[in-house]
Amino acid sequence: MGSESRSRYLVFALRIRKLTDSLIALVEEGQYPPDLNKGLKAVLASLAGSGERTKVRSLKDRGSFGHYENALTIGEVVQAHDKAALIQKLKMVMSSKTQAERRASALQAIDFFDALEGRALYHYNHPAPRLAAHK
Repeated sequence: MGSESRSRYLVFALRIRKLTDSLIALVEEGQYPPDLNKGLKAVLASLAGSGERTKVRSLKDRGSFGHYENALTIGEVVQAHDKAALIQKLKMVMSSKTQAERRASALQAIDFFDALEGRALYHYNHPAPRLAAHK
């Protein structure tokens, strides 16, 4: 794995950490950070394409979470049967009318983001060996 790929895993983990911190502020202080919707929408766009064959065009449609490494990490963390429930929880964080529902959904989203960040950091710290070119 090249240094560019490793860097993408680290950047991805940092973006996820920023989202997690925003969700924690929402849960603990009741504050809804202004950039939270943008980040959650980017994750939702990436989740919508997870589990499918990864094509360059579909990665581009996923926005800031569309790098191959990010799509791969999301695919490793999200099980197919959990994807719909996770998408619903993230949408609830953005659109829930009650603070209690929003808080419960945010807590579940934090668990997901913690797993995602951990997996991205694993890939950053344990790069896969580069494949030798055929001669």
